[in-house]
Amino acid sequence: MPERNDNNRGGTTMYCDINTNPVMMSDCCSTPTLTNLFPYRMNAMLRAAGRSGRLPATDIKQDATKYVILMNMPGVAKERVAITAEDNGLSIQTTTEEKKEDETLKTVYRERMGGIYERKFHFEEPVDIENVTAHMENGVLELTVPKKAQNTDIKTIHVD
Repeated sequence: MPERNDNNRGGTTMYCDINTNPVMMSDCCSTPTLTNLFPYRMNAMLRAAGRSGRLPATDIKQDATKYVILMNMPGVAKERVAITAEDNGLSIQTTTEEKKEDETLKTVYRERMGGIYERKFHFEEPVDIENVTAHMENGVLELTVPKKAQNTDIKTIHVD
């Protein structure tokens, strides 16, 4: 799930497939084969990108009925966040602008950048996109994504 520049304004799009088996870097030490090591290294790179400020740090949690996505968005007004849902996925997009700075000061180190940022999430299990809710407080966007109820009824079919 590499990051991809989808526009020519410096934006970054991150695609994430969400499954029920999250990969943790601590698991890497017990995985001996190189083919199994690739997902661990990729996740480490993605986490590093999230900490760099180019991508918002994100946690995804779940229980039997829902997913909860927590995304750090400090300094972003909720009016600047666009969330779309379709099929079995979500797209979260925001635009940040670079502030005009004092031109008499020389920049020595820079991490804060403006641009369009988008994260796309695809869920392995069917989700109820009609009932997704979003709440933003103290720079943290919280999305609740209900899972679709699985039909657990047992029906006997009579053969004619």
